[in-house]
Amino acid sequence: MSISPRAVVILLLAASGILAAGGAVTGSLGTQSTDGFGNIAFAYSVGVYGKFDEQTLLGLESGQGTGAGSSTIPLTASALVRLPLGRVMLPIVKGEFGYALADTLSGFVWRFGGGLDIKNGRRSSLLVMGGYEKSYALTGPGGWYTRFGILLEW
Repeated sequence: MSISPRAVVILLLAASGILAAGGAVTGSLGTQSTDGFGNIAFAYSVGVYGKFDEQTLLGLESGQGTGAGSSTIPLTASALVRLPLGRVMLPIVKGEFGYALADTLSGFVWRFGGGLDIKNGRRSSLLVMGGYEKSYALTGPGGWYTRFGILLEW
């Protein structure tokens, strides 16, 4: 299947219009493990978000590593919501749903977790997150993840 150049241009224009209203980028490093904290491995993720409002970011995220394996590449739609309970350290809730590309078996993946958004200034934050994920919808391997990262807004 090939994507036409016209479709790529339309998608880029739509994305730039959404992100011009305000957005954020994230980058994080951490670990992945299977249930029972076995097979612990390095993982990372990067994301691009549009602002729904000042507390809610909606976007796309990718990286490397899931509970199914450290070489798996998840491509997910993501929502990050800051809870209005503080000024410098805000609790956050994060949910993701998408598809994981793997060497042997690809399939759907979902993640749900939370953490802290530690304000580092008006437009930047440090993120401390953790949560649970399940690969291949509900029947595949599950696992835990931790992430430490940065969020930059405009």
